[in-house]
Amino acid sequence: MGDYDMIKMLYAGDSGIVLGPIAFETPFIMEIKDAFLREWGHYLINALKNNQNISITYIPSIQAYRSFPKNYDELKQYDIIMLSDLSAEVLMFFPEFFPLEQLRETSILSSTDFVGMPNRLKLIKRFVEEGGGFIMAGGWFSFSGRFGNGAWYRTPIAEILPVHISEVDDRVETPDGAFVKAIDTDHPIMRNIDWSTCPPFLGYNKVKVKKNAKLLAIIGEDEDPFIVVGRYGQGKVMAFTSDPVLHWGINFVKWKYYSMFWTQVLEWFVEK
Repeated sequence: MGDYDMIKMLYAGDSGIVLGPIAFETPFIMEIKDAFLREWGHYLINALKNNQNISITYIPSIQAYRSFPKNYDELKQYDIIMLSDLSAEVLMFFPEFFPLEQLRETSILSSTDFVGMPNRLKLIKRFVEEGGGFIMAGGWFSFSGRFGNGAWYRTPIAEILPVHISEVDDRVETPDGAFVKAIDTDHPIMRNIDWSTCPPFLGYNKVKVKKNAKLLAIIGEDEDPFIVVGRYGQGKVMAFTSDPVLHWGINFVKWKYYSMFWTQVLEWFVEK
């Protein structure tokens, strides 16, 4: 391990509501028999749980709207923020409305003529500018996402990422499998891993590498960016363009190097 203490990561996303059997009373009326929350983030959390130097605070997608930190001091408790399969609107819209006087006291207002709310995307940008780490991992609501509904383009997060985000549906679905090729095996994130054994992914988000960013791995027949790292301000950033868990990563979570890879990712972020 490098020159650092406990690595603290805030991980949000990678969950969804799964519907049970559906009964049709008529062609126009249906009844959903059951629904439950599925938290796919446990694959990553369990892979790292035995490392006593890593602490992960997990917020499922459905809870992130209300539970994701609402001020900068809360964010500063962490070394790394990871968002995966979580749309921009979940964090962009603020879950509370403050009384006008409270907003003035906390300097949220720049004018006494209107009521504004904290912008959590700008808080994340500041977090990175001042030395924090940030990871965006792929999925149907990452980057641009399904039908563009991830909608991270033209946000403060798009500014800090090491890749350019499309404004249209950027998914590349590969049910037959998209294979990974390592480009820089000497990078601390990539080293000591046999990337020739990396299992195929069932899809990924198509992005373009920004100038001065570093491409570590590519994916698919078109050799699209897969792992890209860079710097923004005093902090480090990473784009991982497929699912770190299910569904695109259903094979990846079973890989013998899965835990080692994510451990090296987090260690790289906090290395001096």
